[in-house]
Amino acid sequence: MRTEDLRTLQAPLKERYKAQPDAALITLRAQGRLGEGVTCNVQTGKALVAAGLHPATGGNGLSACSGACCSKRWSPAPA
Repeated sequence: MRTEDLRTLQAPLKERYKAQPDAALITLRAQGRLGEGVTCNVQTGKALVAAGLHPATGGNGLSACSGACCSKRWSPAPA
């Protein structure tokens, strides 16, 4: 996508969000089920992710951090 096309696409959204800031809010929710070890499958809205404990809390570091799954900056690795 060209820069100009993206700006054209986003312009009405940016105007709306400036006029109505609450319209820009998105609530993300995650649900999980306990899995093997101390992991759970978390449906993040983008993908089903095996999440576990952070290494600082006893996790092995092989699973996604459950807190990061709910972060707006986190995204699952492409399949």
